[in-house]
Amino acid sequence: MLCGSFVGVRATHTKAHFTRAVLEGVSLSLLDSKRYLDGLGIPYDSVATLIGGGAKGKLWSSITADVLGIPLRITESSDSSLGSAMLAGIAVGIFKDAKTAAELCVKVKDTVYPNKENTEKYGVIFDEYKRIHDALAPIYKER
Repeated sequence: MLCGSFVGVRATHTKAHFTRAVLEGVSLSLLDSKRYLDGLGIPYDSVATLIGGGAKGKLWSSITADVLGIPLRITESSDSSLGSAMLAGIAVGIFKDAKTAAELCVKVKDTVYPNKENTEKYGVIFDEYKRIHDALAPIYKER
């Protein structure tokens, strides 16, 4: 089961604050995964492709680029099922391999670049996010 928490809530916080907190929380979770991969020494392109419903929104795309500190490609089709369709195409011989499928099917329409000042701020926020996450993890495991 996935769990989440709002910490430091005050009466002055609005729906907009909670909405942004959710967007930032998802992006910080992606940064957690990125740092894990970095620690394993797994190579990846210095530019990533953002897919799914969140890729359709400029705010979330911008927050994610800032949090991750890398440019994010936005594709014409951000539907995550495109990857499944491409894999099926490879399996039945429509595409030679994943590289060919991507070259033929994935069309980049925009690239969102991180704001370095925001990336630095999110680095500090990430440290707090991890402390809170790690402190609450034992409680979440009980559920």
